[in-house]
Amino acid sequence: MKILLIFILTLQLISGQISSLSATGYSGGSLMLDSGKLWVSDSAKYLAKLPDWRTIINDTKHERWINEGRFTLFKNNDGNLMIFIRDLNTDDAGRYAVDVEQGKRLYMILNVEEDSCCEVPKTVMVNNGETNSFSCKYSHNQIHNFKAIFKEGKNSIEVIHNTWKKTDRFSVSDDGQRNSLHVSITAVTADDGGVYLCGVWVNKHSYSYYITNTVHLHIMTKVGVSTVIGSSGAALMIKCEHPQHKNKTRYICKESSAGFSEEWMKNGDVSVDEDSRAGVLMVFFRELKAADAGTYRCGVKDSEYTERFTQLQLKVRHDAENPKVMTESVHLGGEVKISCQIPEEQKVLFCKEEYNQSCQKTRASEDPQLTRAGSVGGEERVFTVSISNVSVRDAGVYWCGAETRDTHLTFISLTTKIQLSVITKVGVSTVIGYSGAAVMIKCEHPQHKNKTKYICKESSAGCSGEWMKNGDVSVDEDSRAGVLMVFFRELKAADAGTYRCGVKDSEYTERFTQLQLKVRHDAIFINKTTRLGGDVNISCQTPEEHIAYFCKEDDNDCYNRIRQNFSSAEVPQINPAEFVSISNVSVRDAGVYWCGAETRDTHLTFISLTTKIQLSVIMSPVVRREGESAQIFCPYDSIYQSKSKSLCKGKCSTRDTRPLDETVREEKERLTLHEDVTASVFTGTITGLTAEDAGKYWCAVTLDRELNYLYTHLMVIIKQELSLTKYEGDDVSIQCRHHDGDQKSFCRAHEASACVKDGDSLETIRDARFSISDEASAGVFTVNITDLRADDSGVYWCGAHLITKVNLEVKKSVLARTLISCVSVTLLLTGASVLLFYTSGFIKKRDRHSSSVTETSRGEASQAGCEYENITYVKQHLASGTEETVLYSTVNRPTDSSDAHEMLYSTVQLPKNSSDEILYSSVRFQKHKESDSEAEVFLNDELYCDYTTVRQQS
Repeated sequence: MKILLIFILTLQLISGQISSLSATGYSGGSLMLDSGKLWVSDSAKYLAKLPDWRTIINDTKHERWINEGRFTLFKNNDGNLMIFIRDLNTDDAGRYAVDVEQGKRLYMILNVEEDSCCEVPKTVMVNNGETNSFSCKYSHNQIHNFKAIFKEGKNSIEVIHNTWKKTDRFSVSDDGQRNSLHVSITAVTADDGGVYLCGVWVNKHSYSYYITNTVHLHIMTKVGVSTVIGSSGAALMIKCEHPQHKNKTRYICKESSAGFSEEWMKNGDVSVDEDSRAGVLMVFFRELKAADAGTYRCGVKDSEYTERFTQLQLKVRHDAENPKVMTESVHLGGEVKISCQIPEEQKVLFCKEEYNQSCQKTRASEDPQLTRAGSVGGEERVFTVSISNVSVRDAGVYWCGAETRDTHLTFISLTTKIQLSVITKVGVSTVIGYSGAAVMIKCEHPQHKNKTKYICKESSAGCSGEWMKNGDVSVDEDSRAGVLMVFFRELKAADAGTYRCGVKDSEYTERFTQLQLKVRHDAIFINKTTRLGGDVNISCQTPEEHIAYFCKEDDNDCYNRIRQNFSSAEVPQINPAEFVSISNVSVRDAGVYWCGAETRDTHLTFISLTTKIQLSVIMSPVVRREGESAQIFCPYDSIYQSKSKSLCKGKCSTRDTRPLDETVREEKERLTLHEDVTASVFTGTITGLTAEDAGKYWCAVTLDRELNYLYTHLMVIIKQELSLTKYEGDDVSIQCRHHDGDQKSFCRAHEASACVKDGDSLETIRDARFSISDEASAGVFTVNITDLRADDSGVYWCGAHLITKVNLEVKKSVLARTLISCVSVTLLLTGASVLLFYTSGFIKKRDRHSSSVTETSRGEASQAGCEYENITYVKQHLASGTEETVLYSTVNRPTDSSDAHEMLYSTVQLPKNSSDEILYSSVRFQKHKESDSEAEVFLNDELYCDYTTVRQQS
C-alpha cells in the first residue's frame, strides 16, 4: 500500500451554505474530505469528474458505504457524508461534481502535489494475546499538533484514540525529539486485526488530519507445535487439517529473518494440493534436502487480518539406508507385488504420485498383506501390495512409509520409492542377417512421432543398451516420420538374440515389438574402383519376392537417401537385373554401399544388407623424380568442411591410423599440409622425394571412423638408369622393383608421365613376346622379352610405384657380323704374313695384351674356332730409333677358368705411317651373365663374335 495522507479540510462557505469546496492532496497519498452534508440513506449518490462528466459513482443507494475502485463515499459517526480518495496521482487533479441528495449538488476542486513527508505502509504480525507496538513518523513542524489513531472498518474509518478519546488497551506516546508517535496495544485479540492510520491534526477549527503512516496489523493464533523428521533424498507428505474451516484460505510458509515467504517452494521439488471438502492442505516434498529444514507455519486465514496456524519444526537427517529405490516392470494385464518395511508401532501409508503434485493414498493400512521381519533396532513389518490385471493407469511412482498423527496435522515419512513401468508388447518379428554384413531395422511408430523411442537387448539382467558399445551399431531417429533406425554395420554371432524396439508413451509406460535377430554366414563383399568423372556399375542379387534396397553408408549409418548422396542429376538407375549405374562419378560418390532385400512387418521394417560394395575413386598418378617435390591434391565434399582430414600412405583407419603427418619417417619438415576451405580441397606437399615415398596415398575424412574416399599413386623415378645393348633374335630378362602386388607395369615412352592414361597407372605393353613373372617375396618382378627386333629399341619404364628408366638398344644379327669378322681376320693375317716374309724377316713372339671392352666378362669363354700368335713387324732401324708394332695378338682361351677378365684377343694394327691402315679394332667373344645395374640381363648360351670397327683406309 502506498503513502496515505488524509485531509479533513475546512469547507468553503458561499452565500451562507456549502456549495463548493477545494482541497489539496499529495501524490501517492490519500484524501478524506468532510462534505459538511448529512448522509441521506434514501438518496442516490453520484460522483463524476468534469469537464467531460466521467461517471465514477452512478446513482447508488446505501445506508453508510459506497465504494468504486479508489473512490469511496461513506457516513461517519457524526452522520456526515465523507469523500475518500486512495492512492492519489496527478491525473486525479481537477473539478468534481457530487450529488449528495435529490436536487443538491456539491462541486469539489482537487489539487495534487508531490511531497515525501510520509513513510511507506508497514505490516505488523503479532500473536494472539501478546502486546503489539508500532511507530509513526510525522513532520518536524507538526510537533505541537494533536495526534490521532484511526482504524479502517468494513464500512467506515473511525477514530480509535486521540486527545479527547481514549480506548482501553491502546496507548499513544509522542516523542517530539524523534518526531515519532509510538502506539501500543496490549493483549491483542483477533478483533484488533486491520488497517490503522496515524494522523496529525492540521486545523484546530476543523477535523483535518495528516495521516502520516498506514499500518496493517495481522493477528496470528498459534494452535499447536509439531516436529517432523524426514530423510535426505526421501519424500515427505504433510497434511495440515482444518476441518472447521473448509471454505477458508489455507497456506504454508517458512519463517526466516525477513519474515514469512514462499521462496522455498520454487525449487520444483515441493507441491501443494488442497482438499477443500475435507479442509486439508497437503504439502508434498518429493526429494528432501538439507536446505528444507526449518520452521514452517501451516495455517488458515479466518479473515483478511486474522489467521490460525500450527508451527512445524522440520528436521532433515541423513540416512544411508533411505530412501530405498526400486524399479518394477510388468506387462499389460500381468500382476506385480510391491513390498516395503515399516516400524512396528506406526501406521502404513502406500500412495501414488499424481502428476508430480501429491501422493494419493491407494490402500488402507489395514488392507495390505503384512509379514514380520527382524531388524537391528527392533521389529519391522514387511508391507506388501499386490496389483493384478495391471493397466496403463497403474504405471507411475509409488511411495511407502510410516504415518504419524498429531493434534492439528498428519505427516508421512516416505522412505521407499517404487517406480512401476507398464510394458505393452504389440508384436513379434524375426530378422535374419549375415555375419560380416549389415542389417538395418526401422522401428515404426508414426502415431508417436514426438515420443522417446528406444531399442534394447534382453538378457538375464534385464533389457539394456550395453551391446551398442562395440562401435559397430548406430541409432538414428526420424522424428518427422516417427521412425527409429538401427544400423548394424558389421554383424557378429554375438549380435544374435532378442531385442525390444519400442516407444515410451509416458515416463512409465511403453510399447514395443519383440525382435528375434538371427545371424547367418553368406555375406558378399565387392571392391570397386573408378576414376573421377567415370562410370561404374554395381550389381547385387535379391530374392524375387523382396523389395531391392540400395543405400550408402554415411557417417556410419545407412539411409535410403540415394538422391542426396549421388552427384549425378538423377537417382542412380536400378535395372531389372538389379545393378546400379553411377555416371560422372565425383568425390562424394566414394564410400561404402550396401545392397539387400527389404522386408516389411506390422510394426517394423528390416533390410538385410547382404552385399557390401567399397567404391574407391582414383585420381591421376603423380610422377616425380628422386629429389624433387610432389603435391597430392585431395578434393572433398563441402559437407565435410568441419571434419578432420588426413593424408595417409596406405588406408587410414581409426583402429590403426597412420596419418601422413605422423609417419613420414619422422621427417615432418619434408611434409606440409594445407587446406583451402573455399575450394574444398586439402593438399599435401612432400619435398626431397626418396624411393621410400613411392606408394598409394589415401585422402580420408574423420567421421566416427575414417572415410577413405579417394586415392592416388605417387610414382618416384629413381636416379639410377639401366642401359642395355642386345641383338636381333636375342632374349632378355629385366628385373623391376615394386612395393606391393597391386601393380606390375612395363611401359615404352619418351617420358614416364606419357605412360599415364586417363588417370590409370603405367600401362603394360601388350605383346606376346613380352611376359611378366612375379617374385613377390623378393619385392621384384621380371619382364621377359623374346626374339628381340631392331624396332624394340627405345626407352622403357619399369616398376610399380618405384620406376626405373631402361634404355634398350637392339643391333643387327650377331651371327652375320661374326662371319664377316672371321673372313676379314683371315685375309688380314694372310696379307700380313706375306708382307713380313718379304721384308726383313719376322720375330715370333708370344705375348698377351689386354684392352678395355664395353662390357665386363664374367664366367668362362667357349673354345675359340682358331688361335693366333702375336705377329710383330720390325721396321728397319731409323735415325730416331727402332719402333716395334704389334700386328696381332694371340687369340686363346684363358688358362684360368675363374679369371673373369681374361681377354680372348687384343689388337691387330699396321705401322703408323702415311701408308698404314687400320684393318681391325677389337673383337669380342662372350658367353656369360652380365650385370650393369640393379636390373639384370640374361643372354643365350651360344658363342658369338663381335667387333667394333672394320674399315679400309684409303
